[in-house]
Amino acid sequence: MRPHAGRFQTVTFRLTFWFCAVFAVLSAAVFGLVYAILATSLRSTAEQDLRENLIEFAAMYGNRGLAALQGEFDREAESDGPATVFLVLLGPDLKRKAASDLRPWQGVKFIPSDLTKLPPTKVRIWKTTGPGEERAPALAAAQRLKDGSILIVGTSLAHDREFLENYRVACATGVLAMVLAGGALGWLFARRAMAGVERVTRTAKRIGSTNLAQRVPVGREGREIQDLAAAFNAMLERIQSLVAELREVSNNIAHDLRSPITRIRGLAESAVAGPSEPEACLERAGAIIEECDRLVNLINTMLEIAETDAGASRVDREDIELRNLLLDAYELFLPSAEVAGLSLELSIPPEDSLVVSGDPAKLQRAVANLVDNAIKYTPCGGRVLIAAERTGEWIQVSITDTGVGIAPEKLARVFERFYRGDRSRSQSGNGLGLSLARSIVRAHGGEITAFSRPAGGSTFAVRLRTAV
Repeated sequence: MRPHAGRFQTVTFRLTFWFCAVFAVLSAAVFGLVYAILATSLRSTAEQDLRENLIEFAAMYGNRGLAALQGEFDREAESDGPATVFLVLLGPDLKRKAASDLRPWQGVKFIPSDLTKLPPTKVRIWKTTGPGEERAPALAAAQRLKDGSILIVGTSLAHDREFLENYRVACATGVLAMVLAGGALGWLFARRAMAGVERVTRTAKRIGSTNLAQRVPVGREGREIQDLAAAFNAMLERIQSLVAELREVSNNIAHDLRSPITRIRGLAESAVAGPSEPEACLERAGAIIEECDRLVNLINTMLEIAETDAGASRVDREDIELRNLLLDAYELFLPSAEVAGLSLELSIPPEDSLVVSGDPAKLQRAVANLVDNAIKYTPCGGRVLIAAERTGEWIQVSITDTGVGIAPEKLARVFERFYRGDRSRSQSGNGLGLSLARSIVRAHGGEITAFSRPAGGSTFAVRLRTAV
């Protein structure tokens, strides 16, 4: 492939080409229209002059006779040039009675053979060929007079042809100039319009695995280019955020997987090096199984979140009465709350229909995660409230606690995978419960939000669209 072949495939070249093509077509159309108007106007003017000459010569012949007409023919030929005009008066038998100097017109058949059929007072105009080697076009007109004579006047159109030829040359020059100007303007406009795209391209080429901080400078090429640069910068920010989150998730995964694996290894080593009594071996084996179950549960939760976020997890939808689902969650966690010294309450309006469409097992797990999270981070003597209400087409389920609360700067991160605040480091868990709850709610077309009060305590609100 030739080194410069790629330039002809660029948008800049194509825009320039189309500018040139549009300028050429428009210029040719304008000049062609003006040329047609000029040619028609010249022809009309020539015909009008011939008609006026016929009227003038006919009046002179009728009033002053043949001698006066011949004198006028001679003066007209001398004034305009014998090669420019021809003036003839033929008798009824088509014999010449008077004429201007016709020597330049020798060999030119400017009198048609069917002229004898010309009706009285009828004017006939026709196109013929002029004298000379150039054979310029000529125009002739004839009229039968009252005495049967035929008056013929004609003129060469050499000057008109020369004028039109000069105009054509000027048109060609003008079209060429317009094409060159259009190409130059097209190139400038295209370069200016594509400058923003080139900035995006240069920035994209400079981006590597370690310099995601690159951004596209916003220029003044236009709203579309500015929107492109802004969208590209937003995409870069999102990618940079995702890469940072991926690194953090990878670190958290490594940490959370390393702990149970280390405990399993320690238990296995103690089983090998320790006493061999059956009771001790069974105890260590049970501990290993427990750690393995914890590890499998962590991996399964991570896979479920990934599948749900990707839309690969199947949601078996059916009509669910949230009142029953929340009542089951209340009864399930009531013993845990009592052991922790908490007050667990349930507030559901009896008159509202709380039917949603979804997977009951998945929604039950999401609610359970939220209630378990509230109980886990509420100190003894606190209160956890499970409430539901219907507002139009939406049903909101809220879990409110009087626990330690969440700092404002950390509130936006509570749904991230493996994220655990400083106050929750001492609690058991892997930081996936809230993330799984959000994925399940989103898969059902709902949304989940978190609120925290300055005095302590948090509220997690789930909004789902009603099924009826």
